[in-house]
Amino acid sequence: MCPCLTLNVLLVLSAEEAVSLDVRFAYDADDPLAVQMGFPGAPGHHPPWVFSRDLPAAGLRAPSGDGDVRVRPPCRCHSSDKVRILLHGRRAAAVLYVRAAPLEDWLARTFALVPAGTEGAHLLIEEALARLLGRP
Repeated sequence: MCPCLTLNVLLVLSAEEAVSLDVRFAYDADDPLAVQMGFPGAPGHHPPWVFSRDLPAAGLRAPSGDGDVRVRPPCRCHSSDKVRILLHGRRAAAVLYVRAAPLEDWLARTFALVPAGTEGAHLLIEEALARLLGRP
């Protein structure tokens, strides 16, 4: 069974607009380097964001990421118990305020399932290449 975590977070869209919503983090040992972050209650179909498992793990301690997903650790100026996950899409950007403790506990469970440095032994290379190349 894959470790999953659903949390209620604050999604800040602008200085004037923020909404509370559920976010689901999922991990699959068959894709050991990645985590997924989805929005199960959001209207319409929104594919999950997929990014490196190391990104939120590093972001709990220091600013991490330089692409579409960035993670900033808790700090006094932005609520000391929340991690900030910055999402940059093609047309918009947003910030999620996520409670750090449950995210850290969930990540620890994923690392217990597939320890850091052993991900290569869990990769299904042939299947990953087939998916990448669009083959069944």
